[in-house]
Amino acid sequence: MSASPEKKVSRSEKRRQEEEKERRSIALYSAIGIIVAVAAVVLLVWNSGLLQRNLTALSINGEKYTAADVQYYYNSVYSSYASQYAFDPNVSVKKQKVGSESATTWFDFLMDEARDRLIDNNALAAKAKEEGHTLSSEAQQALDSFVRQLDSAWMGYGYASRDAFVKANYGPYMTYSRLVELAGMEYLAADYTQTRLDAIDHPDADYEAYYKEHADELDTIVYSQFAFRAYVPTADEQGNPIEMTDEERSAQLEAQKTEQKALAEEVKTKLERGADPEDIAKEYEDKAYSSALSQRVTGSNLSLYSSYAGWLLDSARKTGDVTLTESESGTAYYYYVAVFEDRLRDEEPTHTLRSIPVQAGDGIADPTSAQFSEAEDKAQSLLDEWKAGDATEDSFAALANSNSASNGGLISNLTSSSSQDDGIKDWALDSARKAGDTELVKTDTGWSVVYYVSGNDPVWRQAATTGLQNQDYEQLTAGAREGRDATWGMGLNLVSP
Repeated sequence: MSASPEKKVSRSEKRRQEEEKERRSIALYSAIGIIVAVAAVVLLVWNSGLLQRNLTALSINGEKYTAADVQYYYNSVYSSYASQYAFDPNVSVKKQKVGSESATTWFDFLMDEARDRLIDNNALAAKAKEEGHTLSSEAQQALDSFVRQLDSAWMGYGYASRDAFVKANYGPYMTYSRLVELAGMEYLAADYTQTRLDAIDHPDADYEAYYKEHADELDTIVYSQFAFRAYVPTADEQGNPIEMTDEERSAQLEAQKTEQKALAEEVKTKLERGADPEDIAKEYEDKAYSSALSQRVTGSNLSLYSSYAGWLLDSARKTGDVTLTESESGTAYYYYVAVFEDRLRDEEPTHTLRSIPVQAGDGIADPTSAQFSEAEDKAQSLLDEWKAGDATEDSFAALANSNSASNGGLISNLTSSSSQDDGIKDWALDSARKAGDTELVKTDTGWSVVYYVSGNDPVWRQAATTGLQNQDYEQLTAGAREGRDATWGMGLNLVSP
């Protein structure tokens, strides 16, 4: 018996539905396959660095700079500020604000600095080429030395190749050839700038006028400081992470803040009652995070101590005044007790010298007598080598460069309050010192071969020179940048914090 028409229709409809379902499944899996394939291609392109090396991040007068180029400048700026402890390197700069009342993150600030530095170098290098300026012999030697180090340093640091060294130190998408190009532009811009600035000779009247307008920046402030820190470590002494909840960490930090603030208030009270800062430093040696007695800092450098800089520079300050301020830095909280001692136009002369340090031992453990003797012998051989040659400042600088001393071993603006080794300071500040003097000096870490270059302007005038040169630099860069068009590109979003 044949099936009824209704049953035939039912079977046909069922087959149609099954076929439609199969087609949808094929289409779905095909779409998924395409998405996975596209994602794989995107990931492959991203990991290859193709986008970072080619997508424009910044265009200056039609000259294109990629994300890799901007990353190189960003890394340089980041390192500069990190070395000043401007932010917590253990926390993303995208999560840290430049100031407690600022809406700007450190990442945005550093990116702006990197872009400005790149634009300045581009403009100054272009200006140098327009004016026919070529690298001085010193700048060319410095650039050649940088390239030589790139070609060989990777072997000494255990990298598999030169390219691996470049990527690890200058950005994961940087290439050797591009790095050399960027370095060439930087050296040309810097050499051109220095040549132009050196040609400007400001008369005494300019210095006096600048001092009157910027006394707060040029005067030297003498004060003592005691710091107390509240901090909850995230790892133990062996580097193992310490497990605790956010609530536990917060509770510990609050307890430490109470304890450390009480210590700071205790010190403040004793100082206000006339206690000697030196005695306080000894009494709280194991309790204070740090202490500094009678340190001398020019006003322009007090920004490093912004929590009480304004207080120190207040014209109402008098010897013996004491203050207590608080400051938060990343995951730590600080209490500073500062004692004002003096404010002066510092007439102490500054000094320039060159040094070739020879380390005794491994630089970790305290050197033994034998290791000091070994370092002294090596230092003496370097001095003998210099004396056997041209025996000039230039030959000393070259010898310093070839023995791991950067910038020819140059030490500028040395004074009695500088952080150099006491042995070197005592030698350089000797009133009998004259240009060309050389000596072996024992230091805390070994020996140094030292060469005295010159005595220079006093502290306040050196600071004024820096200020005047900054003004000259701003005028020079403004002139070089005039008429140059800079636009940001999509590649800017590929720069990593």
